[in-house]
Amino acid sequence: MASIHIIDSIRLSHKGLCVLDENSKWVKLHKQQGDLDGACAIYSLVMAMLCEGLLTDDDTKVYSQPDRRTAKGKFLYQFFNEKGMIRDGCNYIPLAREINESPYKITATRKNPRTNKGRIELISEYICNNTPVVISVVFPEGAHALLAIGIEKNIEGATTKILCLDPGCPSPKYSQWNCFIDVSKEAKSDYPFNCVSENGHYKVSLDEMLIIEKQHNKYGTSNS
Repeated sequence: MASIHIIDSIRLSHKGLCVLDENSKWVKLHKQQGDLDGACAIYSLVMAMLCEGLLTDDDTKVYSQPDRRTAKGKFLYQFFNEKGMIRDGCNYIPLAREINESPYKITATRKNPRTNKGRIELISEYICNNTPVVISVVFPEGAHALLAIGIEKNIEGATTKILCLDPGCPSPKYSQWNCFIDVSKEAKSDYPFNCVSENGHYKVSLDEMLIIEKQHNKYGTSNS
Protein backbone atom coordinates (compact mmCIF):
# COMPACT_ATOMS: atom_id res chain seq x y z
CA MET A 1 0.00 0.00 0.00
CA ALA A 2 1.35 3.40 -0.96
CA SER A 3 1.90 6.11 1.66
CA ILE A 4 2.09 9.85 1.09
CA HIS A 5 4.04 12.45 3.05
CA ILE A 6 3.32 16.16 2.53
CA ILE A 7 5.29 18.92 4.25
CA ASP A 8 3.39 19.90 7.37
CA SER A 9 3.34 23.68 6.81
CA ILE A 10 0.53 23.52 4.24
CA ARG A 11 -3.13 22.57 4.38
CA LEU A 12 -5.97 22.07 1.92
CA SER A 13 -9.29 23.75 2.71
CA HIS A 14 -12.35 25.13 0.94
CA LYS A 15 -10.21 28.19 0.18
CA GLY A 16 -7.64 26.08 -1.67
CA LEU A 17 -4.07 25.17 -0.78
CA CYS A 18 -2.94 27.45 2.04
CA VAL A 19 0.16 28.11 4.14
CA LEU A 20 0.89 30.21 7.22
CA ASP A 21 2.73 33.32 6.04
CA GLU A 22 5.16 35.50 8.00
CA ASN A 23 2.22 37.15 9.78
CA SER A 24 0.86 33.73 10.85
CA LYS A 25 -2.06 34.22 8.47
CA TRP A 26 -3.37 31.41 6.29
CA VAL A 27 -2.88 32.52 2.68
CA LYS A 28 -2.97 30.82 -0.71
CA LEU A 29 0.32 29.14 -1.48
CA HIS A 30 0.33 28.35 -5.20
CA LYS A 31 1.59 31.06 -7.53
CA GLN A 32 0.73 30.59 -11.19
CA GLN A 33 2.70 32.25 -13.95
CA GLY A 34 0.66 35.35 -14.66
CA ASP A 35 0.06 36.07 -10.94
CA LEU A 36 3.61 37.43 -10.88
CA ASP A 37 5.92 38.26 -13.77
CA GLY A 38 8.97 36.26 -14.68
CA ALA A 39 10.68 32.89 -14.55
CA CYS A 40 9.34 29.64 -13.11
CA ALA A 41 12.32 29.41 -10.72
CA ILE A 42 11.27 32.66 -9.06
CA TYR A 43 7.67 31.49 -8.69
CA SER A 44 8.96 28.33 -7.04
CA LEU A 45 11.32 30.39 -4.85
CA VAL A 46 8.41 32.57 -3.68
CA MET A 47 6.33 29.51 -2.80
CA ALA A 48 9.27 27.98 -0.90
CA MET A 49 9.72 31.23 1.04
CA LEU A 50 6.02 31.27 1.92
CA CYS A 51 6.33 27.69 3.22
CA GLU A 52 9.24 28.79 5.41
CA GLY A 53 7.31 31.78 6.81
CA LEU A 54 9.69 34.27 5.18
CA LEU A 55 7.10 36.31 3.30
CA THR A 56 3.65 37.76 3.84
CA ASP A 57 0.94 37.45 1.23
CA ASP A 58 1.24 41.19 0.52
CA ASP A 59 4.92 40.74 -0.31
CA THR A 60 3.94 38.61 -3.31
CA LYS A 61 1.56 41.13 -4.85
CA VAL A 62 2.71 42.39 -8.23
CA TYR A 63 2.18 46.06 -7.45
CA SER A 64 3.47 46.05 -3.88
CA GLN A 65 6.43 48.36 -3.36
CA PRO A 66 8.93 46.83 -0.93
CA ASP A 67 10.39 49.06 1.78
CA ARG A 68 14.07 49.13 0.81
CA ARG A 69 15.03 50.45 4.26
CA THR A 70 14.56 46.90 5.58
CA ALA A 71 16.55 43.73 4.83
CA LYS A 72 13.47 42.01 3.42
CA GLY A 73 12.57 45.04 1.32
CA LYS A 74 16.06 45.11 -0.21
CA PHE A 75 15.80 41.39 -0.98
CA LEU A 76 12.37 41.71 -2.61
CA TYR A 77 13.42 44.70 -4.68
CA GLN A 78 16.53 42.88 -5.88
CA PHE A 79 14.69 39.78 -7.05
CA PHE A 80 11.36 41.25 -8.16
CA ASN A 81 12.54 44.52 -9.68
CA GLU A 82 16.15 44.01 -10.74
CA LYS A 83 17.31 40.43 -11.27
CA GLY A 84 14.78 37.81 -10.37
CA MET A 85 12.00 38.34 -12.85
CA ILE A 86 13.65 37.26 -16.07
CA ARG A 87 12.01 35.45 -18.93
CA ASP A 88 14.71 32.95 -19.89
CA GLY A 89 14.94 31.15 -16.55
CA CYS A 90 17.43 31.16 -13.71
CA ASN A 91 20.56 29.08 -13.20
CA TYR A 92 20.58 27.90 -9.59
CA ILE A 93 24.28 28.60 -8.96
CA PRO A 94 24.09 32.41 -9.37
CA LEU A 95 20.58 32.42 -7.92
CA ALA A 96 21.81 30.75 -4.72
CA ARG A 97 24.80 33.10 -4.55
CA GLU A 98 22.61 36.20 -4.89
CA ILE A 99 20.23 34.92 -2.22
CA ASN A 100 23.05 34.18 0.21
CA GLU A 101 24.63 37.59 -0.42
CA SER A 102 21.36 39.40 0.29
CA PRO A 103 20.83 41.04 3.71
CA TYR A 104 17.67 39.05 4.40
CA LYS A 105 17.42 36.10 6.83
CA ILE A 106 17.56 33.40 4.20
CA THR A 107 19.96 30.66 3.17
CA ALA A 108 19.93 29.00 -0.26
CA THR A 109 21.70 25.66 -0.74
CA ARG A 110 22.15 24.36 -4.26
CA LYS A 111 22.40 20.57 -4.63
CA ASN A 112 23.01 18.38 -7.69
CA PRO A 113 23.73 14.73 -6.86
CA ARG A 114 25.41 12.77 -9.64
CA THR A 115 22.78 10.05 -9.97
CA ASN A 116 19.00 9.97 -10.25
CA LYS A 117 18.90 7.69 -7.21
CA GLY A 118 20.86 10.29 -5.25
CA ARG A 119 18.54 13.08 -6.39
CA ILE A 120 15.41 11.14 -5.45
CA GLU A 121 16.82 10.18 -2.06
CA LEU A 122 17.86 13.76 -1.28
CA ILE A 123 14.47 15.21 -2.26
CA SER A 124 12.77 12.54 -0.13
CA GLU A 125 15.00 13.33 2.84
CA TYR A 126 14.15 17.03 2.75
CA ILE A 127 10.44 16.38 2.28
CA CYS A 128 10.39 13.95 5.23
CA ASN A 129 12.01 16.75 7.26
CA ASN A 130 9.18 19.05 6.11
CA THR A 131 11.39 21.22 3.91
CA PRO A 132 10.13 21.99 0.38
CA VAL A 133 12.63 21.72 -2.47
CA VAL A 134 12.84 23.85 -5.61
CA ILE A 135 13.68 21.27 -8.28
CA SER A 136 14.55 21.51 -11.94
CA VAL A 137 13.35 19.09 -14.59
CA VAL A 138 14.92 18.94 -18.03
CA PHE A 139 13.10 17.87 -21.20
CA PRO A 140 14.07 17.97 -24.89
CA GLU A 141 12.79 21.51 -25.40
CA GLY A 142 14.28 23.08 -22.27
CA ALA A 143 13.88 23.05 -18.49
CA HIS A 144 11.28 23.93 -15.87
CA ALA A 145 11.30 24.68 -12.14
CA LEU A 146 8.83 23.06 -9.73
CA LEU A 147 8.40 23.10 -5.96
CA ALA A 148 8.45 19.60 -4.46
CA ILE A 149 6.13 19.49 -1.45
CA GLY A 150 5.49 15.77 -1.02
CA ILE A 151 6.44 12.20 -1.90
CA GLU A 152 4.68 8.89 -2.40
CA LYS A 153 6.35 5.70 -1.15
CA ASN A 154 5.51 2.09 -1.89
CA ILE A 155 5.15 -0.70 0.67
CA GLU A 156 8.92 -1.32 0.54
CA GLY A 157 9.59 2.31 1.45
CA ALA A 158 10.96 3.36 -1.94
CA THR A 159 9.92 6.75 -3.31
CA THR A 160 7.67 6.26 -6.34
CA LYS A 161 6.39 9.79 -6.98
CA ILE A 162 7.57 13.34 -6.27
CA LEU A 163 4.53 15.54 -5.64
CA CYS A 164 4.98 19.13 -6.81
CA LEU A 165 3.48 22.56 -7.29
CA ASP A 166 3.91 23.63 -10.90
CA PRO A 167 3.78 27.41 -11.43
CA GLY A 168 2.81 26.80 -15.04
CA CYS A 169 -0.44 25.01 -14.12
CA PRO A 170 -3.68 26.10 -12.40
CA SER A 171 -3.78 25.97 -8.62
CA PRO A 172 -4.71 22.61 -7.08
CA LYS A 173 -8.26 22.30 -5.75
CA TYR A 174 -8.63 18.69 -4.63
CA SER A 175 -5.10 17.76 -3.54
CA GLN A 176 -1.97 19.46 -2.21
CA TRP A 177 -0.20 19.12 -5.56
CA ASN A 178 -0.99 19.91 -9.20
CA CYS A 179 1.86 17.92 -10.74
CA PHE A 180 3.85 14.77 -10.02
CA ILE A 181 6.96 13.06 -11.32
CA ASP A 182 6.70 9.30 -11.57
CA VAL A 183 10.08 7.92 -10.46
CA SER A 184 8.87 4.36 -9.80
CA LYS A 185 10.77 3.14 -12.86
CA GLU A 186 13.86 4.62 -14.50
CA ALA A 187 13.77 4.16 -18.26
CA LYS A 188 16.99 3.75 -20.21
CA SER A 189 16.77 7.23 -21.69
CA ASP A 190 18.12 10.73 -21.29
CA TYR A 191 14.65 11.53 -19.95
CA PRO A 192 13.79 8.53 -17.79
CA PHE A 193 10.76 9.80 -15.84
CA ASN A 194 7.22 11.00 -16.60
CA CYS A 195 6.07 14.42 -15.39
CA VAL A 196 2.27 14.57 -15.21
CA SER A 197 0.01 17.60 -14.76
CA GLU A 198 -3.24 19.09 -16.02
CA ASN A 199 -1.30 20.27 -19.07
CA GLY A 200 -0.44 16.70 -20.05
CA HIS A 201 2.61 14.51 -19.51
CA TYR A 202 6.14 14.62 -20.83
CA LYS A 203 9.45 12.84 -20.37
CA VAL A 204 11.95 14.52 -18.03
CA SER A 205 15.21 14.05 -16.21
CA LEU A 206 15.89 15.42 -12.72
CA ASP A 207 18.48 18.15 -12.48
CA GLU A 208 19.74 20.59 -9.83
CA MET A 209 17.74 21.65 -6.78
CA LEU A 210 17.60 24.58 -4.38
CA ILE A 211 16.75 24.44 -0.68
CA ILE A 212 15.52 27.62 0.99
CA GLU A 213 15.77 27.95 4.77
CA LYS A 214 15.74 30.59 7.45
CA GLN A 215 19.30 31.31 8.53
CA HIS A 216 18.58 30.55 12.19
CA ASN A 217 17.48 27.06 11.16
CA LYS A 218 21.02 26.41 10.04
CA TYR A 219 23.22 28.67 12.10
CA GLY A 220 21.18 29.33 15.23
CA THR A 221 20.98 33.07 14.51
CA SER A 222 18.84 35.43 12.49
CA ASN A 223 19.77 38.71 10.85
CA SER A 224 16.32 40.09 10.06
